[in-house]
Amino acid sequence: MLGDMLASPVFTAHPTEMRRASVVERETEIANLLQAYEKAANPSEKRQIEDDLYREVALLWNTRLNRPERITVQDEINNLVSAVQRSVLPALVTLYSEWGRDIPHDGALPNVLKLGSWIGGDRDGHPHVDEITLNYAFKEQARVAFAFYAGQMDKLDTELTVSDEVTPVSDALQELARKSLNTDIHRVDEPYRRTIAHIKQRLARTRAQILGETQNSRATDTSALAYESSKAFVRDLRVIRDSLASHGGRRLIGTTLKTLMRIARSCGFHLLSLDLRQNSDVHERVIAELFTQSSELVDYLGMSESERCSLLYAELANDRILRWEFGKYSDETRRELRIVDAAAEIVKIFGPEAFGAYVISKAASVSDILEPLVLLKQAGLVRGGPQPHCMLKISPLFETIGDLEAAPEIMKKWLGNFAVRSLMGRPAIQEVMLGYSDSNKDGGYTSSRWSLHKASKAVKAVCDKAGVSLRLFHGRGGSVGRGGGPAFAAILAQPKGTVGGQIRVTEQGEMIARKFGNIVTAHKTLDSFAAATFLATVPKCRDHGPSHDAKLEEQFAPIMDQINTVSFEAYRGLVYDDPYFLDFFHTVTPVDEVSHLKIGSRPASRTASGKIEDLRAIPWVFAWSQTRFMLPGWYGFAAAVRELKIEDSVLQAMIQWDFFEVFIANMEMALAKADMEIARQYADLAGEPEEANRIYAKIKSEFDDTVALILRIRNAPYLLSTHERLRNQIERANPLLNSLNRLQVYLLGIRRHGNRHKLVQLAMQLTVNGIASALRNTG
Repeated sequence: MLGDMLASPVFTAHPTEMRRASVVERETEIANLLQAYEKAANPSEKRQIEDDLYREVALLWNTRLNRPERITVQDEINNLVSAVQRSVLPALVTLYSEWGRDIPHDGALPNVLKLGSWIGGDRDGHPHVDEITLNYAFKEQARVAFAFYAGQMDKLDTELTVSDEVTPVSDALQELARKSLNTDIHRVDEPYRRTIAHIKQRLARTRAQILGETQNSRATDTSALAYESSKAFVRDLRVIRDSLASHGGRRLIGTTLKTLMRIARSCGFHLLSLDLRQNSDVHERVIAELFTQSSELVDYLGMSESERCSLLYAELANDRILRWEFGKYSDETRRELRIVDAAAEIVKIFGPEAFGAYVISKAASVSDILEPLVLLKQAGLVRGGPQPHCMLKISPLFETIGDLEAAPEIMKKWLGNFAVRSLMGRPAIQEVMLGYSDSNKDGGYTSSRWSLHKASKAVKAVCDKAGVSLRLFHGRGGSVGRGGGPAFAAILAQPKGTVGGQIRVTEQGEMIARKFGNIVTAHKTLDSFAAATFLATVPKCRDHGPSHDAKLEEQFAPIMDQINTVSFEAYRGLVYDDPYFLDFFHTVTPVDEVSHLKIGSRPASRTASGKIEDLRAIPWVFAWSQTRFMLPGWYGFAAAVRELKIEDSVLQAMIQWDFFEVFIANMEMALAKADMEIARQYADLAGEPEEANRIYAKIKSEFDDTVALILRIRNAPYLLSTHERLRNQIERANPLLNSLNRLQVYLLGIRRHGNRHKLVQLAMQLTVNGIASALRNTG
């Protein structure tokens, strides 16, 4: 089980992190000092820590909270790499050390955790992501990886003081030791240390080659060649391990060497496996242009879906390329070609494992999956012919409610083609990404969660029938409206068999700092993530066994289908069918102000239309959070239960079902953070009071009904009665949070009346910052 397991957190840079990196660093240092204070052994040590705490708080107090300029993609890359270096890598070292004690078989652990990222490769609607950001991301990631390996090798050098005059070593180790030009008289009888010196020189040469650095010639072993791959580095480490094991016993193999090998296998020289992402509309235009300017002069855009698929399959069945150096391509096509060329060069340097997947946004047909394969073929990342092969995993992303419903049929057609198995390679794993954010914006919380659950099961059944393993990639955000909530419970509540030891989950915005900001939280997050993946795959380890939950799902799924239908209609009736709702949203919430904050490199909307359909899910959820409506996290459920006249006793029985328990728990958290009295003050900002009062009254009525319904289901006197710690955190934050909300309402009011003074703008930014920090998961 562990040998095939893959739990992959994928870091993204969506604009929900209000705090500057400088502020996060100060808060991290304060957290570290508080932990040290608790462990301090004597009064003198405590006084020193108190002085350090005073200094850090004073520095935080004097640090600018707002960003004067919008951050760049490079800034986002730097912020992530800094967090990985500061806390994630050290947490991995500790985790692998702990797991190694409990699971001594060395081969079982390498791929348990694999770190991923979108930053620098996610170009969907992002004009600032290109081949430059892609190369920059890999160079910065490699810089951290090499620094880590160099530090671990230094540590290993101090440990392996074994003399071959005392203990013999293997021939393979002696061969590596002889390659070292270390002539230190004190190292003549220490082959392990000479081997380590040789490996360090090879690492230094590899680093210089990848990063384009100049080495100090006096410190360079000219016989040490750069590693052709991280696998060659691991092979040298394995020579050390095997020699120790065969001459002196496994007890000589220390934690440093074991952990170093495991992280090298997981992270390579690239550190984070980067995903490439682009919208299917872009692929369609680029492929159409490539065909138009090729010798075939094909009218791709005028073809039917079946004609497109036939043409694309035929293109993959040969080894020619469509591009030519004299083609007069559009800026968009040239940009896409430069990206895949850069990706091909990165594969040459780091290997295919440097990329996690090629994610296709808005995947609505088989041709949408085929188009990027033809694009990748232009750079040599797909080898055409009778048995075509792709070096990257292709991951279609199903986002809206309609996309999720169509996903099983699309995957059935896709996997039904003979060429697909060859494209996958061995073992045959099909990755499918599910979008929580846009499905929520499209159909509301209830419809989104149930549609995702059903799509997971249906796609799994399709893959099983095709004899292909499924790896689900969950595109979750921080807030409940975007799939947020405790990840451990969410993974355990996945439909039976859909985890299968393989899962990828996005970690977005402010949640990166919250969950990975220091070593302790990063350790806890990664440990629980891996544990949940294991337990969801081996359900017999759980209390009531797999059959119990499966029976509950069989019993209650028809009811959820009914709730889903009515909830969808209730949500769409308010958000998309009410003619005044769009104006209500733009005048009542600070969405326009949030969209212009300097908190992310990506535009807030896909187009300039101002429509909810074109607005990204991030500012949609963020704006509702700021106003304390929290509408994306709960609206529609009570309306469905009320219309269907479902008895409380039925819902109370459903709470035993893992899916429904997590579904209710996350909704309960959103309701607990909402405040309709505060929301009322935002509603008073609307331009047409009569219409605003009507919509507010409808939302308020639904809110009250939903809270009452949750309390009846839980048989509880108040919300979060089963999560006292979270309830206490919310209650402690509320007095300050409510004050910030009132101040924000005042500032919005004077801004809407024309006061655009820079201090008003600054104050507005700081209220958004404070509210987001207090709510913790807003985006």
